[in-house]
Amino acid sequence: MALTHSITVSLADIDSERAGMLKQVLSTLLRSSTVKDVFAQVIDGLPIKTTYELTITRRFELLSRMEPSAQSIALSNQFCSSSEMFDNLKLNARTAQLYQAAPLYSYCFNMHLLELAAVAVHDMAGNLFASFHPDGEPRLEQAAGTGFQQQGLISLSTMSYIRSDIYPRGVLDVVGYWAEAHIFGGIVVFDRGAEEGARNCYGAYIHPPYPADLFQLSDSQIAQFSLQAKQQKNDNLNLPLLCRPDARKLNPNHAFLKLNIYRDRYEREVSPIIRGRSCVVRLENDPDLKEFIYKANEMFHS
Repeated sequence: MALTHSITVSLADIDSERAGMLKQVLSTLLRSSTVKDVFAQVIDGLPIKTTYELTITRRFELLSRMEPSAQSIALSNQFCSSSEMFDNLKLNARTAQLYQAAPLYSYCFNMHLLELAAVAVHDMAGNLFASFHPDGEPRLEQAAGTGFQQQGLISLSTMSYIRSDIYPRGVLDVVGYWAEAHIFGGIVVFDRGAEEGARNCYGAYIHPPYPADLFQLSDSQIAQFSLQAKQQKNDNLNLPLLCRPDARKLNPNHAFLKLNIYRDRYEREVSPIIRGRSCVVRLENDPDLKEFIYKANEMFHS
């Protein structure tokens, strides 16, 4: 059974200055090639080879899909350059309240701005999928027999965030988590502290869409993200957010169960038995290569 929705407000319900700053950050995100590419895939209703997790739906024909369709790219560019994307946004009322109450560019302000932006991108992706695919994932007729697909799963999914049966928006939230993962570098989660439901933010983390530890975003990374609210036009937003060499890293299940690090409690189903690390380690998670990758990215983005 899906959970009921939290109390929400619209952009029009918050202070005009703060609403304008959030819109500015979202506009910067929407201008980025990363967001346009991900939203084009959402409009197609299907991922491309580099964003598809084959273990979820086993649609082997998607491995030959190298880029979104030309029509979806054009539509994504159109949507990302219009204010229409903001029209149906619903903001968590408690998060909006905390954002509005925090001193400008304070640690709390930056945290809640990041949360509102991440959730807005998540919801925009879900809204696009609902608009273009009200009947669910498109399926090529000739591919109808290519692989087993479990009921309720879709190809725009990332492994740890597929609980459409209890998400407030069902499969639209699955699409939202997938979009976040490929825009921000993972799902944006927070140290909520001991007070359940208060939506406090004592730290921000990225949960990568592959077997890896959560990594904590530095204060400077979060502050740099918030500075987009001051820019009238800035097309150099560095996405995805990268794990810095000295970042704190945590086992995702331990962080969820013991440290209250999540965005919403319903987002993942976690076994109380904490398992060991995955035997597969991505190159960018190797300690010897992490600093090299970070410095190389700094060089190319400077």
